[in-house]
Amino acid sequence: MVEKQGTAGAGFDPAHPYPQRAGIIDTLDSIVVAFILAFVFRAFVVEAFVIPTGSMAPTLYGAHGMIACPKCGTEFAYGLQDRAAKGGVPVGANDEAICPNCDHVIATLSQNDYAGNADAGDRILVLKWPYDAQLERLGPQRWDVTVFKNPSDGNMNYIKRLAGLPNEVLMIVDGDVYTAPVETLSAGARAAFEAQLKDKYELQAGLRYGVLQPLPEGVLAELDGKLRITRKTPVAQKSLWFVVYDHNYLPRAAGDLQPRWEAQRGADSRWDTRQRRVRFDGRGGATEYIELRDKAMDARCAYNIRSGSAPPVSDQRVRFVLLPVDGEGVVRLRLEKRGRVFWATLHMSGLVTLCESAEVPAETVEPPLVRQLAPFRAGRPVEIAFENVDYRVALAVRGQEVLATSSEAEAPGYYAPDVRALRQGRLAPAVTPRIYAEGGVFELMHLVVERDVYYYWERGATIPDTWARTGPWGGTGNPILLRADEYFMLGDNTAASQDSRLWFQVGAHLVDRREAYQLGTVPRDQLIGKAFFVYWPSGHRLSWLPPPLRNVGFIPDVGRMRWIR
Repeated sequence: MVEKQGTAGAGFDPAHPYPQRAGIIDTLDSIVVAFILAFVFRAFVVEAFVIPTGSMAPTLYGAHGMIACPKCGTEFAYGLQDRAAKGGVPVGANDEAICPNCDHVIATLSQNDYAGNADAGDRILVLKWPYDAQLERLGPQRWDVTVFKNPSDGNMNYIKRLAGLPNEVLMIVDGDVYTAPVETLSAGARAAFEAQLKDKYELQAGLRYGVLQPLPEGVLAELDGKLRITRKTPVAQKSLWFVVYDHNYLPRAAGDLQPRWEAQRGADSRWDTRQRRVRFDGRGGATEYIELRDKAMDARCAYNIRSGSAPPVSDQRVRFVLLPVDGEGVVRLRLEKRGRVFWATLHMSGLVTLCESAEVPAETVEPPLVRQLAPFRAGRPVEIAFENVDYRVALAVRGQEVLATSSEAEAPGYYAPDVRALRQGRLAPAVTPRIYAEGGVFELMHLVVERDVYYYWERGATIPDTWARTGPWGGTGNPILLRADEYFMLGDNTAASQDSRLWFQVGAHLVDRREAYQLGTVPRDQLIGKAFFVYWPSGHRLSWLPPPLRNVGFIPDVGRMRWIR
């Protein structure tokens, strides 16, 4: 072709327009090749998907409405489903959304009909080739946001967070994921799991009728000593903090029962929490504290307009920007979980400590963790974050972790969960954070309290009678053994997620596998890829356009485009 085009350039004969035909053919060839490359790229490298539901909210939104709380100004999303969707439930006249910040009840929700009140679900990009490469480092990793084929319907794609890996036992206890390698189990425990797996298959296949029997208490007692909490990766944890109270959004009118930071001594306190900048003037005074009051530290998600009560959550983080005014004094942060109280102390000299103490730690007591940092200078703001999550307490200063409790491998038993007590005990109410100060003058800006994701299932969830005695797969008292190439999935919006815990049907695409497929799992070959970017959130609408164009989000919302963690 190149040679013929070159010859044509020497002299063109209108009676022989072959070069024109050649150009057209070249263009068609290029278009065909481009389509082929696009299909190959889509099939093997990256594919786009649309999120239809809110099972991964607030990490990812399905069809939703946005609302700004009329009391404090917090903007948040609430979930919607299209009326025409299979099993879809529209917003009703009696439905209410609860502001995640000030708990104000909002009943003026848009109806999700074809008038266009619902914003579309996030459009995401999914990397497929790493999972296809069959390399361990590139393959499925725990806490990946993963797209896969729905085990009960092979024509439908699901997106969840990968929580369980092959060849391990998994159980959810007190909202956290616990695992133990299969090879650590005794022969008796393995035999019990194998027997249950056989019964599970026979019941799901209709080979016999009855109910699945729970594992013997002896097996659970063995697991109490072998299960270890599975901590989130730092990247995943960033997406799994839920804001409980943000002091940047103060309600316009104070109320008796609204969430608030309240001073220990009330109006006589040296703390002033009435403005967005919380101020402490402790010159010449004793230690005083503020605490978050009338705020339930529980697992409710504002996205769920029909959410009921939720369990308490003690995994918390408090963060703010500290502005020393005179460069003197001490700030202490207090977090409590299950009766254990941890303190982070910041001296303006730059000395920071972390310790466990039932009372305010005395200066004469040697804390177990100490570090000398650069002094906190007057007039220079410093980012501070103190967290207790997954049985690990950590203090971060200037965006860097500076102190943290030892892992169980480094100091067995120092700060580790008692699985048996958590599995059998009743959960105590979660205690909100406190902030103490002594001497000096400080201002706290952008003061935020957050809680960790808490995996639980609502009691109203439908469980077939066959599985009613054991409850959801992987639930407390019903651990699941993941065999080779089996994965366990969980949704970030845990109370509204149809995930591994509640899969009780086998799709036609998996029926022929018989015992090789286990309810509650995703086989390796059903994984599609890892979600990595929201390239098109619901767009901005132009109100001046005529309907129905005004109901379509034409303008991309660049501010909500984001990496998926």
